[in-house]
Amino acid sequence: MTPSQLHEFRVKKKISLTEVAAETGLPESYLTRIEEGQIVPSEGDLSRLAKALHRIDARGKEPDDSEDSDFG
Repeated sequence: MTPSQLHEFRVKKKISLTEVAAETGLPESYLTRIEEGQIVPSEGDLSRLAKALHRIDARGKEPDDSEDSDFG
């Protein structure tokens, strides 16, 4: 995954940077700089981030589908 893909996934799944920082042990400021394209993370950090996002998502984070529902 690229930094922009990680950001898109995180936002879509409504995962906060605070959650990612807690899961990875990486500082929130570092994660912000990655997402904003200010720095290029190492392959190890990218892998760590992707795994953390998938772990958080697997614990029950789901996208908000309520706007798409038709209870009409």
